[in-house]
Amino acid sequence: MDGSTEGITCVEFDPAGFRVLAASYDKSAILWRLDDSVPKVTLTGHSRKVTAARFSSVLHQVATGSADRTVRLWDLHRAADVASFCSDLVCSENCIISGHYDCKIRVWDTASSCVQELPAQGRVTSLDLSSDHCQLLSCCRDDCLQLIDLRRWSHNRM
Repeated sequence: MDGSTEGITCVEFDPAGFRVLAASYDKSAILWRLDDSVPKVTLTGHSRKVTAARFSSVLHQVATGSADRTVRLWDLHRAADVASFCSDLVCSENCIISGHYDCKIRVWDTASSCVQELPAQGRVTSLDLSSDHCQLLSCCRDDCLQLIDLRRWSHNRM
């Protein structure tokens, strides 16, 4: 398969087994159909090598992680970045939640639309979702943890 000008760091088949997604040292992620050696989509926007690329549980979305310390969420229908400067994300069956350096936590529906924007106490560095998907824990650069009850969208600073 053609398309990368440097080494590939990560590869994955899509759930249906018809496409391959790769992360590359050339600061991009590349998507191929198995029946075509020419890339279908090249996702660019990271400033350093892309170290991870995975298909999301949401149809037509992929997430990429980079040595530039960002995680990006991409809509393959638009082949555009839908959540720039994302530091972390968590996925559930119904949505993707992303933490950002602009002090916001964003909730995305399955159509890649931001349905809720929650304020964070600082630049979000990491997120974790409880096993029952009812609580979100965020860590911010101001050395605080924030517990969010997703059932009520309430905020409890820890």
